[in-house]
Amino acid sequence: MEENLVRLTDEEVVFLKNEYPSLSYDTEKNIITGNLIFNVKYRELETIADTYQIEINLNKVRFGVPIVREIAGRILDIAARRNIPYSELHLNRLSGEMCIIIPPKAVERYPNGFDLKELLKHLEEHLYWVSYVEKYNKEPWKAYGHGDKGYLELFLEDKNKYLGAFKKEFKCNSRYEVRKKVKELKNKYKI
Repeated sequence: MEENLVRLTDEEVVFLKNEYPSLSYDTEKNIITGNLIFNVKYRELETIADTYQIEINLNKVRFGVPIVREIAGRILDIAARRNIPYSELHLNRLSGEMCIIIPPKAVERYPNGFDLKELLKHLEEHLYWVSYVEKYNKEPWKAYGHGDKGYLELFLEDKNKYLGAFKKEFKCNSRYEVRKKVKELKNKYKI
């Protein structure tokens, strides 16, 4: 899927100002920046109130998801303090981009493409996960792996639902090729 440019509508700009006043939209650069402040509870877990300084670049949107960065270095600091690889906190150190969702799940979460309200809700959920790891030194729920591992986990979660995405990602054209690739990945990731 190719990248698309998305511009906020007037209604989205008003929503952002009213619901997330610490975030601002630069129409010229087409970027949302500022503090994402949240106070949320997921599942039966603890409520977490926290703030992250973020940048949402709407110039490159894939599967409904723009490039999102945490721009104050906090996630890198959390990884250093917890002595874990930054990638385990779903951060690409080189680009600074947050890895917030695997493409097949993005298609499910954003079926009609970019949705500002859903994106901000999604970012709160994602950053809650990071804050939970920071506070309790464990994941609040199992996150999908990156790249190949994530596609394997999706496939193993629901073979029928994610078979097409798995076949497309690994260019498998037959059941034999799928089984071979699954076996290879299971061995690689010790699953």
